[in-house]
Amino acid sequence: MKIFLAVCSLVALSSCANPFLENYSGTRFPATEHAVILMENPEGQSPIGRSAFIATQVLGDDEAIAAAQEVGATAVVWSKSYLNSTTDLTSRVQPVTSNTTTTIVGDVNAQVTTTQTDYQYIPETRTNHWWEYKAAFYRIPK
Repeated sequence: MKIFLAVCSLVALSSCANPFLENYSGTRFPATEHAVILMENPEGQSPIGRSAFIATQVLGDDEAIAAAQEVGATAVVWSKSYLNSTTDLTSRVQPVTSNTTTTIVGDVNAQVTTTQTDYQYIPETRTNHWWEYKAAFYRIPK
């Protein structure tokens, strides 16, 4: 049971991971309470780290700010660029259960129910939109 709970916890945590953090490369400082989004790189400042990745997730300021705070940055400049869309044909497996009831009348009356489960393969198309994300994280002195 402990292993099951540990696996469930790991799955739950990984499903909400921040790609800006997963792909972060650079120096980490103590976490900051506040970080801001900048529209362009601050003049005369070097980033403490960068993040770059391609994903189908749609991310925004909230994820960039959360990553900045966790790595100890006070500012982040980030961008999102559309790359392309891909459409894949997949199949979804759906169980189909059928019940057959047979009534036998004679010397002994009986009713027999048979349950059979088959699987139906349903074709589906899935379209993914791919985005390129880039971020630079800064510690700007007060």
